[in-house]
Amino acid sequence: MNCLRCNGLAVRDDSIALQTGSLADFHGWRCINCGMLVDDVIHRNRQVIARQRVSPGSERRRYGSEAA
Repeated sequence: MNCLRCNGLAVRDDSIALQTGSLADFHGWRCINCGMLVDDVIHRNRQVIARQRVSPGSERRRYGSEAA
């Protein structure tokens, strides 16, 4: 898999919980070049943000501005 930030090599990363010493429920991808980490939660949050973006050309209501 390629990194979304730098297009470097991303490898599967299974973290170990330091408190218990066991494998945590964390499974993600870490870039060897830049260190960017993506897991299921990060991926879902980015999808939500992408859906909430305003499409180009449409007006965006700003804080404090009132509709005319």
